[in-house]
Amino acid sequence: MSLKKITSLTMLLSMILMTYTGIMLFISPPGRVAKWSNWEILGLGKEEYAQVHSTFMVLFIIATILHIYYNWKPMLSYMKNKAKVVVVFTKEMAVAFVITLVFLVGTLNEVSPFSTFIDFGEDIKNSWEQKYEKAPYSHAELDTLEEFALKVDFDLEKSLAILKSKNIEADEMDTLKDIAKNNNISAQKVFSILSEKQKISVKKSDSLSGLGRKNISQIANDLGIETEELIAKLKVLGIEAKSEDKFKGLCESIGKTPKEVIEELGF
Repeated sequence: MSLKKITSLTMLLSMILMTYTGIMLFISPPGRVAKWSNWEILGLGKEEYAQVHSTFMVLFIIATILHIYYNWKPMLSYMKNKAKVVVVFTKEMAVAFVITLVFLVGTLNEVSPFSTFIDFGEDIKNSWEQKYEKAPYSHAELDTLEEFALKVDFDLEKSLAILKSKNIEADEMDTLKDIAKNNNISAQKVFSILSEKQKISVKKSDSLSGLGRKNISQIANDLGIETEELIAKLKVLGIEAKSEDKFKGLCESIGKTPKEVIEELGF
């Protein structure tokens, strides 16, 4: 067997798998939605795709290092000038460096078309939230049934009885995630069953999600008010905002969390 061939083939297979898992992570819903709805494609959830992507990244790096070792002479030839002298910054290296720099700077500074591509990914991610029933508040699946009932104003005993009538095994100290896992359903399904016969009541500040990535216009829409009204309310708190500004960054500028600011706004 040839270790050189094995290395090259390992790189190829790793790249294919990393590309596939990268695409899945790019289009997957935000973590709160994925966990709430038990989102899966081809039997794998978001966490599994992330794990596979990470391990194959390590394999790809190792294979790349070995590939460089086995192909050191050809790679050196790429950096030689016409006089056969090794020059690190050849024209080809300069072009490769500029291309890499453009992608890096363009992405970090949200310059088009990089920002358009990122926004496209965000639109796909957010579309999942419209497909699935939204959680009453962020990371609700991590709360015990007792804590969950308290936050959404459900009767705990009635909730246990409802689940039992649906042949769903549950204990008040079980988290919604555990209840869902033990009964082979999603946390969203557990909530759906409970809310069929009970009226939900939750604070607006708790029901909002994705505060870390949303801009002022999106937050205003979630709150059910005009963007200009939200900007005016924020100004009273000492926050100068524009419609496209990220809400989280503005909150952090005054040393507060997005949720704390929402509550101060009276929601």
